[in-house]
Amino acid sequence: MSLHLSEQEQLRRESLQKLRDLGIDPYPAALYPVDTLSTEIETNFEEGKKVIVAGRLMSRRIMGKASFAEAQDAEGRMQLYFNRDEICEGEDKTLYNDCI
Repeated sequence: MSLHLSEQEQLRRESLQKLRDLGIDPYPAALYPVDTLSTEIETNFEEGKKVIVAGRLMSRRIMGKASFAEAQDAEGRMQLYFNRDEICEGEDKTLYNDCI
Protein backbone atom coordinates (compact mmCIF):
# COMPACT_ATOMS: atom_id res chain seq x y z
CA MET A 1 0.00 0.00 0.00
CA SER A 2 1.50 3.34 -1.03
CA LEU A 3 0.96 6.49 0.96
CA HIS A 4 -0.16 9.51 -1.07
CA LEU A 5 0.25 12.81 0.72
CA SER A 6 -1.28 16.10 -0.29
CA GLU A 7 1.02 19.04 -1.00
CA GLN A 8 0.08 20.57 2.35
CA GLU A 9 0.91 17.34 4.20
CA GLN A 10 4.26 17.15 2.41
CA LEU A 11 5.08 20.75 3.40
CA ARG A 12 4.11 20.10 7.02
CA ARG A 13 6.31 17.02 7.17
CA GLU A 14 9.22 18.96 5.66
CA SER A 15 8.78 21.72 8.28
CA LEU A 16 8.67 19.09 11.01
CA GLN A 17 11.90 17.56 9.75
CA LYS A 18 13.59 20.99 9.64
CA LEU A 19 12.78 21.47 13.34
CA ARG A 20 14.16 18.03 14.17
CA ASP A 21 17.30 18.74 12.11
CA LEU A 22 17.86 21.85 14.27
CA GLY A 23 17.65 19.67 17.38
CA ILE A 24 14.22 21.00 18.38
CA ASP A 25 11.62 18.58 19.74
CA PRO A 26 8.41 19.67 17.99
CA TYR A 27 6.24 17.97 20.63
CA PRO A 28 7.82 18.78 24.02
CA ALA A 29 4.53 18.57 25.98
CA ALA A 30 5.98 16.42 28.76
CA LEU A 31 8.56 19.12 29.51
CA TYR A 32 5.92 21.80 30.10
CA PRO A 33 3.07 20.83 32.41
CA VAL A 34 0.35 23.41 31.71
CA ASP A 35 -0.62 25.44 34.76
CA THR A 36 -2.75 28.23 33.26
CA LEU A 37 -5.51 28.65 30.66
CA SER A 38 -6.09 31.69 28.47
CA THR A 39 -9.15 32.83 30.44
CA GLU A 40 -7.16 32.74 33.69
CA ILE A 41 -4.45 34.94 32.14
CA GLU A 42 -7.06 37.45 31.02
CA THR A 43 -8.84 37.49 34.39
CA ASN A 44 -5.78 37.47 36.67
CA PHE A 45 -3.13 39.21 34.56
CA GLU A 46 0.04 40.18 36.39
CA GLU A 47 2.97 41.67 34.52
CA GLY A 48 6.08 39.53 34.92
CA LYS A 49 4.17 36.51 36.20
CA LYS A 50 5.43 33.28 34.64
CA VAL A 51 2.85 30.80 33.38
CA ILE A 52 2.93 27.61 31.36
CA VAL A 53 0.36 27.47 28.57
CA ALA A 54 -0.29 25.19 25.62
CA GLY A 55 -2.48 25.50 22.60
CA ARG A 56 -2.68 25.63 18.87
CA LEU A 57 -0.86 28.37 16.99
CA MET A 58 -3.59 29.96 14.89
CA SER A 59 -1.66 32.79 13.23
CA ARG A 60 1.68 34.58 13.26
CA ARG A 61 2.92 37.93 12.00
CA ILE A 62 6.65 38.58 11.74
CA MET A 63 7.69 42.22 11.78
CA GLY A 64 11.48 42.31 11.92
CA LYS A 65 12.61 42.06 15.53
CA ALA A 66 9.04 41.72 16.79
CA SER A 67 6.57 38.95 16.10
CA PHE A 68 2.96 38.47 17.11
CA ALA A 69 1.04 35.23 17.24
CA GLU A 70 -2.39 34.08 18.25
CA ALA A 71 -2.72 30.83 20.21
CA GLN A 72 -5.90 28.99 21.09
CA ASP A 73 -6.34 26.68 24.06
CA ALA A 74 -9.37 24.82 25.41
CA GLU A 75 -10.96 28.01 26.76
CA GLY A 76 -10.11 30.79 24.32
CA ARG A 77 -7.52 32.69 22.34
CA MET A 78 -4.61 34.84 23.40
CA GLN A 79 -2.24 37.14 21.54
CA LEU A 80 1.47 36.52 22.04
CA TYR A 81 4.34 38.96 21.53
CA PHE A 82 7.93 37.86 20.86
CA ASN A 83 10.97 40.11 20.82
CA ARG A 84 13.79 38.48 18.85
CA ASP A 85 16.52 39.96 21.04
CA GLU A 86 14.85 38.65 24.22
CA ILE A 87 14.40 35.04 23.06
CA CYS A 88 17.65 34.75 21.05
CA GLU A 89 20.39 36.31 23.13
CA GLY A 90 23.74 37.06 21.48
CA GLU A 91 24.51 37.61 17.83
CA ASP A 92 23.24 34.31 16.39
CA LYS A 93 19.57 34.74 15.45
CA THR A 94 19.41 31.57 13.31
CA LEU A 95 16.71 29.85 15.34
CA TYR A 96 14.48 32.92 15.32
CA ASN A 97 14.96 33.64 11.64
CA ASP A 98 14.52 30.01 10.54
CA CYS A 99 11.76 28.81 12.87
CA ILE A 100 9.51 31.76 13.61
